Amino acid sequence: MSRTKQTVLEYRTYDLPADFPLFVLSGENWRISPIPSKRLHIHNCLEIGLCHSDSGSMILGEQEVPFSKDDVTFIARNVPHTTWSSPGTYSLWSYLYVDVEALLGSYGMGQIPDLNAFYRMMTTCRFILPTQQYPWAMPIVRAILTEYSQKQPGYKTSIRGLMLHLVICLLRIDANDGQAMLEKNLSAIGPALEYMRRHFDQTFAMDYLADLCHISPTHFRRLFSAQMGVSPLHFLHQLRVMKSCRLLRTTDQTIAEIATQVGYSSLCCFNQHFKRFMGSTPSEWRKSSGENKPSLITYTGWLQAEEPDEDPLPPQR
Repeated sequence: MSRTKQTVLEYRTYDLPADFPLFVLSGENWRISPIPSKRLHIHNCLEIGLCHSDSGSMILGEQEVPFSKDDVTFIARNVPHTTWSSPGTYSLWSYLYVDVEALLGSYGMGQIPDLNAFYRMMTTCRFILPTQQYPWAMPIVRAILTEYSQKQPGYKTSIRGLMLHLVICLLRIDANDGQAMLEKNLSAIGPALEYMRRHFDQTFAMDYLADLCHISPTHFRRLFSAQMGVSPLHFLHQLRVMKSCRLLRTTDQTIAEIATQVGYSSLCCFNQHFKRFMGSTPSEWRKSSGENKPSLITYTGWLQAEEPDEDPLPPQR
C-alpha cells in the first residue's frame, strides 16, 4: 500500500522594522486565485487579513473555513494555512504582519487586562471574524491600513492605539466564545518552531527539540522535514541568516559581532551560510541593501500574490 504524501509547508519570513514592527501588503496585485495552492504556508509573525471583495475558503490548520467580503482573519505564526477564492472570482485582500507585543511596547502591554490570555492568543489564534457577527473588526483594521498608507503626523501613535483596541476586542471574544473561536492545539512541531524562534542564537541539540514536541528524535526529523520541506538544522540556519539581515541593515555592528549575536562562533561558517541563502556575502549584501531593500525574505511569492499551480487542487476537507 502506498503511503499518503504529506503536505509540505512554505515558510514565509517577514523581517519587521525594528522601530515599528508592522509590515503591510496591499493593492490591486493582492487578488487571490480560485485555484487552491498545493502548499500550505506559515509565517514568523501574526497575520491580519482583510477581504475587500468576493468570497472563498481558507484552510486554517486542519479546518476549511469560508470567508466573505469585509471579513477579517487572524492567523498566529506557525499556523499552516492557504486561501482560495470562489469559482470565477479573484478576491482582493490587504495583509498586515505584526509583532503586537513589540509594537505596543511596555505602555500598551500594560493596558492589556489579561496578559496570559494575550500570549496564548498570539500563539494559537486561527480564525475568521465574519463582518455580520463582528461588525467592529473591519473598521478597526481598515483604519490601521489607512493610517499606514497616509502616514499623517502621529500615525504610529494612532496605529498603536487602534491595535490595542483590536487586541482588547479579541480578548473579549476569547473570554466569551472560548473554544468556538480559538484553536488551542498547535501543530505537532509547533513547540520546536517556537523554541527555535526565541533561542536561535543559542546552541542546542536537535534531540532537545524532539523532547519539546514529545516525539522521538527520528519521528521529529521526519515530521519536520515533511512539513517544512527542510531539515531542522537547515531551518535554524535560515532563521539565523534572516535575523542577521535585520542587524546588517539597521545597525553599525561589525559582521563578526553580528555573526556572534545570531549564534555563529565562526565567521567563516556565518559567511558560508549567509551566501547560501542570500546569494552574496554579508558585506556585499550590506552595501547593496540601502533603504529600498525588500523586507520579505522568502522563496516564492515575494511582494506579489502567489501564482496558481497549473493543475487545480480540489479543496481540502
